[in-house]
Amino acid sequence: MIQSAPRDDREVSIRQATLADAEGLRIFKRTVLSETEYLLQGLEDFDDRVEAERELIGRFLHQPNCLLLVAVMGSRVVGLCSIVGGHLWRTRHVGTLSLGVLQSQWRRGIGARLMRAAMQWAEDNPVLRKLALQVHASNLPARRLYEGLGFREEGLLRREARLGDGYDDLVPMARLLAGGRWGDVQ
Repeated sequence: MIQSAPRDDREVSIRQATLADAEGLRIFKRTVLSETEYLLQGLEDFDDRVEAERELIGRFLHQPNCLLLVAVMGSRVVGLCSIVGGHLWRTRHVGTLSLGVLQSQWRRGIGARLMRAAMQWAEDNPVLRKLALQVHASNLPARRLYEGLGFREEGLLRREARLGDGYDDLVPMARLLAGGRWGDVQ
């Protein structure tokens, strides 16, 4: 299990989410989804019930190729990173990664810490061989973060996501895990 203990209420710990985090995750998601449009899920898609969060956490806890990490400051969830492994035999080796951090905590290294913890878990996972994500083309800070962590661009999805009153391109990115070679990815 991934864990880093804080020394005081201003420090951030990174750990695997538990059912006890359901209310904190609900509050976190409602806040983060209202702060930025750079997440693919929006408030209009959000199920604001604690029970929905419990169900989601439970699914993550029972899938060998899925992970749900939280960054916690004191008792408050300030960040989230998930890996959802493919459900089909032919794609179960690919984990789709998602990341979100409260705007008040941006540029403090929380996103990078969550990503590194998730990547280490994925490296140790016997099923996963590739991490994939999609990032808004206009979200340059996120793209730089992912590139710095070894993710490579794999293409461009034009006008794939709504952003404000218009659309934005999405950039698929990936990082191969132990045993993978870039020649294996077309």
